[in-house]
Amino acid sequence: MKSRAILPNQPTRSLVSRAQKALGMPHRLFGDALGASERTAARWAAGHSALTVTQLCTLATLVHPHDPELAAALAASSGETLESLGIVAAAAAPKTTLAPHLIADLIVCAAADALGTAPSAARGALLAAFSRAREMGLSVADVEQALAARVKAGKAGTNGTSGLI
Repeated sequence: MKSRAILPNQPTRSLVSRAQKALGMPHRLFGDALGASERTAARWAAGHSALTVTQLCTLATLVHPHDPELAAALAASSGETLESLGIVAAAAAPKTTLAPHLIADLIVCAAADALGTAPSAARGALLAAFSRAREMGLSVADVEQALAARVKAGKAGTNGTSGLI
């Protein structure tokens, strides 16, 4: 949370009134929840006093489970966001999508590395393998799972081939 002003720079009376209703709190409980008296909460409702920025941030946290949009408006009125207040997690940066030919090159390089050969030598074999998997209706995950089982069986000292390969 950044260093903040004491009072908001915009009117918040309607937001505070909506928040009190969303929480279903009488003035006494509303004031208590924000570290103020019942009389101060009544002044907020009448528009004779304003919440501090810190109180608005606290109110945003209290309101969020009941009304996320109102909580966002309360946070904004205090110069914050729900993310900056730690109420919600910051959105993850969008994943960069690589062009399909670049992804294919990465797969070829991984296979070539595993084989200890040049990518040009692995490319044709991978094309044949992926083409066959597609023709058989297998997903990449299906092929990966089957290959992993075979590798594991090979490490355990069995060929696990059932007479095929």
